[in-house]
Amino acid sequence: MKVVKQRQRLEALDATAVFVAHDDPRALRESMLAGVSCPFPVLVDADRSSYLTWGLKRASLARIWLDPKVWQQYGRLLRSGERIRTVGKDTRQLGGDFIVDPEGVIAYSRPQQRDDRPPVAHLLAAIEQGTTSS
Repeated sequence: MKVVKQRQRLEALDATAVFVAHDDPRALRESMLAGVSCPFPVLVDADRSSYLTWGLKRASLARIWLDPKVWQQYGRLLRSGERIRTVGKDTRQLGGDFIVDPEGVIAYSRPQQRDDRPPVAHLLAAIEQGTTSS
């Protein structure tokens, strides 16, 4: 949850982060959110209707667990001191990153392909571009 470290920058842009997950709230607290003080809303979409609406797909088992890039990413995270959190109940459900402008229009959209989220700095730059171009 690298975005938590950027809270002040988000606030300066009059922006916030919202996380959407599909796991049981208790399971989320005991795994992904364990030991993390998350200042942002975490919404649970158990039936994944928002995932469907936003066009977020499920990957094949091979695409997730047999992809060397996924294992390389986990290796980089471990070497950098990141704690690998327990996986959720559906490791094949892909997420995405979206920026919605104040009028409710999607200003940035990047559905996930595998464990390939964009850097937080990239998302912040997209927010800054949106706030300076209006």
